[in-house]
Amino acid sequence: MEKPLKTTWDVYTGQFEKILILMLSTTLPLLILHSFLTNYIYAITPSYSVVYSFADIYYALITLLFYLYAQVPYIRYVYNEYMGVENNLRNTIYTFITNGFTVFVFACIASTLTTLGFMLLVLPGLILITLLFPIPYISIFDNKSVWKSIKEGVRLGKKHFFKILMIIGLVGTAELLFGIFLTYQLFTITSSFAAQVITQMALNMIVYPFVIMLLTVYIIKWRGQQELLDSQGVMKVM
Repeated sequence: MEKPLKTTWDVYTGQFEKILILMLSTTLPLLILHSFLTNYIYAITPSYSVVYSFADIYYALITLLFYLYAQVPYIRYVYNEYMGVENNLRNTIYTFITNGFTVFVFACIASTLTTLGFMLLVLPGLILITLLFPIPYISIFDNKSVWKSIKEGVRLGKKHFFKILMIIGLVGTAELLFGIFLTYQLFTITSSFAAQVITQMALNMIVYPFVIMLLTVYIIKWRGQQELLDSQGVMKVM
């Protein structure tokens, strides 16, 4: 785990067929549901503001909710690889089914609070989501409730705040710019809305798992470093 980017790339490309199964069985259904819900909300929600509408608020809420929830299988898959677990794919899907609900409840609460933070000012929302971000990772690593993972998760979030923010921000910006470029090129071929939606889904399916896997590798590394520091501190006290 000394080279997180290389480690992530090796797992992503070396086991892409298994990652693809996770994409098709977990990420794709959530992307389809996200697209249906957000388009339906925009269709029925009136706009009362020049800056943003209630539909924009709902869009942010649903996007954050799905973003946090859809992480579960990729977190578990990378952690299983790190621990050398046999039947990794089977264990990953099993964990997603059995432990996913508590992460979903956490994602509902975290996305609501973060969206409120973005509504007031952008900064509170960014701070909150970054601090809370490692919590599901600790939960999935240890197979325990997210509520029992809050203390350690927030601790990691505080210590590596700017690193987490930078990774999410840089990759998110790169994906956004590439998405705009792709949409522009697509417009020269067809104006079909369905084609745009499918293209965006395909882009998300490719990029999103890699980002979560990269963050998982980093959090495994940071957690190991923290545990080493804690053990050294205990030894000094003794």
